[in-house]
Amino acid sequence: MSTIIMSQCWPLEGMSIAQKAVLISLADNANDQGVCWPSIPTISKRVCASERAVQNAIKWLEAAQVVTANRSNGRHTSYTVSPAAYSPPQEIHPRTACTGAGDSPAQEMHHTPAADAGVPPQEMRQPPHQVPSNRKEPPKESSGNRQGAPAKSGKAAKQSALFERLWQAYPRKVAKADAEKAFAKLGADEALVEQLLAAIAKQSGWPEWREEGGKFIPHPATWLNGKRWLDEPAPQKPAGASGTPAGGGDATWWESAPGIEAKGAEVWRPRKAGEEFQRYKVGVFKAAGDGPWRQALLADLLRTKSSVYADVHAFFYGHPPTEGQV
Repeated sequence: MSTIIMSQCWPLEGMSIAQKAVLISLADNANDQGVCWPSIPTISKRVCASERAVQNAIKWLEAAQVVTANRSNGRHTSYTVSPAAYSPPQEIHPRTACTGAGDSPAQEMHHTPAADAGVPPQEMRQPPHQVPSNRKEPPKESSGNRQGAPAKSGKAAKQSALFERLWQAYPRKVAKADAEKAFAKLGADEALVEQLLAAIAKQSGWPEWREEGGKFIPHPATWLNGKRWLDEPAPQKPAGASGTPAGGGDATWWESAPGIEAKGAEVWRPRKAGEEFQRYKVGVFKAAGDGPWRQALLADLLRTKSSVYADVHAFFYGHPPTEGQV
């Protein structure tokens, strides 16, 4: 049950008892996104109305834009309750208050003693006494909600789009729901997201993020909650007797021909006279082991749609690239 959705539905006016009862039943089942999956018979039992009355009420609620039904999944219809989008059809219910027993869907509720009393079932009467304590701004609340809806939904859509950019860039995609909650807590704008993306690009080249296939990359939620984008790289260890660093700095060995040849002489063999440089470069990267030099070369081959990308990948790792890497 979502108390957020429920509290937003109670103040809504301009509908019949049956329509209000069905709306509250859906809200009672909904999660915080307003989504629920109750069947028509289940709703019928909860509001003490016939299935036909429930179907008529749902049809009206859909026309009023407060409920959206997704019937694309066969018999399992899902409903999304959107109190902020409520816009009652004026030609059906011109009044702003709840309509009385003259409404046809409400009359179909008269087959039960509870309906004969002229009020919704007991479970429907309880919440209104609880809501006024923090929702004591009557008619203006309803219209205010409707006017404020576009701004809220627009902000939520923007936040969702920013999060998706971050999610696509982060190399370890686990616990997406937790990551989205952590991102929401930041209240990130585009400037912060750009900072996060830059940090991800930088930290993806760190040795600890590359060891054992990314085993030590923090979960995205942990990374966000701990503000790990502010981390500094760990001190680099010497790669060998020459003291050449394995990475880092503005002039890494794999970014220049002299650096590659020096590294090749150290970990493999010197370049032969007349030997094609690109072929020698691939051999040096193979001998140097996994690292940002391989990733940079593969990324460049993939970007230029080189026909040798798959062959070089297989040469480095002993297998062709997977679907997600192509």
